[in-house]
Amino acid sequence: MTMIEKFLGNWNLISMTMESDDGEIYYPIGKEVNGLLIYTNDGLMSAQLGSIQRTNFKNPDYRKGKESEIINSFNNYISYFGKFEINKKRNFVVHKVEQSLFPNWIGTKVKRYYSFEGSNLVLKATPISNDGKLFTPTLRWENHSK
Repeated sequence: MTMIEKFLGNWNLISMTMESDDGEIYYPIGKEVNGLLIYTNDGLMSAQLGSIQRTNFKNPDYRKGKESEIINSFNNYISYFGKFEINKKRNFVVHKVEQSLFPNWIGTKVKRYYSFEGSNLVLKATPISNDGKLFTPTLRWENHSK
C-alpha cells in the first residue's frame, strides 16, 4: 500500500488535544468531539470538527444568532477544504486551504505531521503559543472507510 492509499477515505475524529512541553493537556473544543476528515484519490481533502457540547441558537435562522451564540459556535468548530500533498520523507501532509470557516486560512498551507497507530491517523501541528506556553495540537482520527 502506498502512502497516499493509507490516507484515502473517511476518518472520524477521536480526540483533539493540545499538550504543553511540561505535559499539561488542554482540550480546545472540549473532550467530547465529533468530526470528519476526507482524503480523495484526486487530491482533495475536507475537514469538519467540533464540540458535541455546542448549543442551539434560540432563533432558528443562523443569520440571526445572538453575538454570544455566534462566538461560542465559531470557537468550538473548525471547517475547511482544499487540496493536499504528502511529504513522505519528512512525514507531513500539507492542506492547501481553498475555503475555511476561519477566513485567515483561505489561500494558506496548513502543515500537519502524521503517523499511523494501527488503523488510526495522528496529525500534529507545529507548536503554538497559548498563555505563555508552547502547546502542540494533536488530532487522532479513526478510519471508517476501509
